[in-house]
Amino acid sequence: MNTQPPLHWLRTFACAAQQKSFTKAAQSLNLTQAAVSKQMRALEQALNQPLFNREAHGISLTELGERYLIEVQAALNTLDGATEDLFGLRQRGVLQLRVNISFAHWVLSPRLADLYQRSPDLQMEMTHTVWDVNREPVGGDIDIRYGMGPWKGFSAMRLTRDELYPAVGTGVEDHSKLPLINVLGYRSGWQWYAKQTGQPELLNRPQRSVDNSIIAYQMAAQGLGIVLARSSFMEHHSASTTLVDLGLPRCDTDEGFFALCSGSSQLPPAGREVWRWLADQFSGV
Repeated sequence: MNTQPPLHWLRTFACAAQQKSFTKAAQSLNLTQAAVSKQMRALEQALNQPLFNREAHGISLTELGERYLIEVQAALNTLDGATEDLFGLRQRGVLQLRVNISFAHWVLSPRLADLYQRSPDLQMEMTHTVWDVNREPVGGDIDIRYGMGPWKGFSAMRLTRDELYPAVGTGVEDHSKLPLINVLGYRSGWQWYAKQTGQPELLNRPQRSVDNSIIAYQMAAQGLGIVLARSSFMEHHSASTTLVDLGLPRCDTDEGFFALCSGSSQLPPAGREVWRWLADQFSGV
């Protein structure tokens, strides 16, 4: 059984203590004076300690009440701050952008300077996901995720259209016995590639699996295996200078990265700016 006093009692206590009046607290909280008084008596009974001195011309805190007020105010400030940080961003005009971490690293980050030059006053909070599951709710004002769709009830803008091809580190001379580096979560992986290209013997190699392409490409660059490279990621300087095409067949994949939102007309002003910028950046896809 939860013996902690209800949160609304604590808010009423803090307000009454600051106002030094149940009547003024009632006005601030849109309650009756009787309701405030009843809550404070219930709080004192729950704590089994008096918090207020009830006097002819008002109220004052007991010594224990003064100490409790400090702790209650600190806890309420922490709770209110966390709520504002996590859920009050739109009210403050801050755009919430949720992005697949691999797309953010390889494709989005090199373009951010252009975005902020175009919109210098843009306030944006960018958070990242590793796995993209169609059943997972769309998050943020704009959500950039991997897949094929459809995403019912959401507007979708395609951002990438990729060729996949095997790549190894630039300094790797003998790749005949290298294992395959498998990036979990991509349906267009080594099984798919081997079937598409008629190379079932590729699957005889051992596989090393990771959950994101950033680590996979770094492993390949160190000679730890062969990665199934994605053409849009290979445009990034760190990928194009550390990995080389193995020269095997390339395959187009229907999967890609998409920007999703509830509807561009429903986005806040900052969201419409970013949506238009994404459309300009990836207009040729």
